[in-house]
Amino acid sequence: MAPTRAISGREDEGARAVGKLRPGSRLVTSPATAVAGRFATEGRLVSLEPQPGGHINDSWMAVWDGPGGRRRFLLQHINRFVFRKPEEVMENLVRLTSQVTAQLVRESVPEPERRVLQLVPTRDGATHHLEPDGEVWRLLVWIEGTRSTERAETPAQARAAAGAFGSFLRQIAGLPGPPLHETIPHFHDTPARLAALERAVAEDTAGRVADTRPEIEAILDRRALGHALDDRVAGGELALRPTHNDAKIANVLFDTATGEPLCVVDLDTVMPGLALHDFGDMVRSMVSDAAEDEPDCSRVEARVPVFEALARGFTEAAGEALSPLERSLLPTGALVITLEQAARFLADHLEGDPYYRTSRPGHNLDRARTQIRLVESLEDHGAELQRIVNALPA
Repeated sequence: MAPTRAISGREDEGARAVGKLRPGSRLVTSPATAVAGRFATEGRLVSLEPQPGGHINDSWMAVWDGPGGRRRFLLQHINRFVFRKPEEVMENLVRLTSQVTAQLVRESVPEPERRVLQLVPTRDGATHHLEPDGEVWRLLVWIEGTRSTERAETPAQARAAAGAFGSFLRQIAGLPGPPLHETIPHFHDTPARLAALERAVAEDTAGRVADTRPEIEAILDRRALGHALDDRVAGGELALRPTHNDAKIANVLFDTATGEPLCVVDLDTVMPGLALHDFGDMVRSMVSDAAEDEPDCSRVEARVPVFEALARGFTEAAGEALSPLERSLLPTGALVITLEQAARFLADHLEGDPYYRTSRPGHNLDRARTQIRLVESLEDHGAELQRIVNALPA
């Protein structure tokens, strides 16, 4: 689960009317209003509207009226509780956007400015604004004419989204050293997530263990699966590389007119990881038609055509950036990441829901159950999924 979706709202949400700055209004006295003036934009700030939907960072859509007309930007305050070293987040972002931009230019891709995030510098030339208390703010150019979606409606849309992440993986594969900063330590450390679940069971902070024994056993009985990728890293078979680490369809912007995937966003979790983690995230978030918090687990089912679309889109776009071993382990990546997320949801439930936002009793338990059911469905289709992957063009 990742930082706030950036740059374009669902169905070009930002195109809706925005709140005007009025004397005496809450927005006028907001820290965001003062910070917005620190960035090197032309003209007059005419509106500043909080953006809903973000899980981590606070975001505002800001509109400036300048010589060339009105332009939109996304102002963001980086959450220091999640990203303990926000300046390292910004260092990564600068390096990544520079790398992707250079690749787009080399490949003569049309409209490169719509295919990569663009930072607006501060008036003193910095990449971000740093407050005296250490709070970090940034301003990004709003990518016009785009939309995002929470769910893959068709296999074709899933394939397009997977292609966007495959292209992104290929574009950043040649990122010059040093390695990117680890913005959230041990983010996709599946054995550590299982160990955290075991601690939550032992401590039983919220007194919920007795009612969740089947879910606990379903996850912890799959400890060997939880180690499947990390053991190969330890053995030197798989190598860490820059990866997105939150590869879900909501983090892809699509052209409103054509439906083409244009830009991968939410780059704060891009850090050393495994390509299989990214593929696993795609499968986990797209292969079932049910919502992530669906209370009726009978509705959770792995759609084989969607898995095939994801595998084809990802491998075609990534090309030689994926090794033969990585390609063969795509179904394993899907299982591992889905199991990891089940452990995270269940641990949060057992601890009293301190991390994930909930809107009803047992919300995180419902989330954990959908992930467990999805693991079971992926296992049921395991032989078929492996045949699909083995038949992909090299």
